[in-house]
Amino acid sequence: MIKKWILTLILFIPLCGCSSITGENEFSKMINSIEQASNEPDWKQLKSLGKDIEQLYQQNQWKIQLMGDEDEYESLQESINHLIVVIEEQDLTEIKLEVSTIKTFLEDIYSL
Repeated sequence: MIKKWILTLILFIPLCGCSSITGENEFSKMINSIEQASNEPDWKQLKSLGKDIEQLYQQNQWKIQLMGDEDEYESLQESINHLIVVIEEQDLTEIKLEVSTIKTFLEDIYSL
């Protein structure tokens, strides 16, 4: 009985911090930053955030591939690329739509 509790405790401790390991928190912060920057458009900041979210995706791509299926992570990458394009075009409506789409893909991927 004691061995089961010890094993459970040993397995539980690493899982407590998994959201930072998987990149979920970083994506959430990045999406919030993009939403705030699009409320009062600062195009220079939005372009920078677009590049940052693309780099964040590249850094966490292997983790995302392990957690999501192929359609989810490929669609996420397409949405991020589309977000970068609509930021360059300075289209606020499309930016908000792409941010919403990215949020949905991230929720699907990180819902374990």
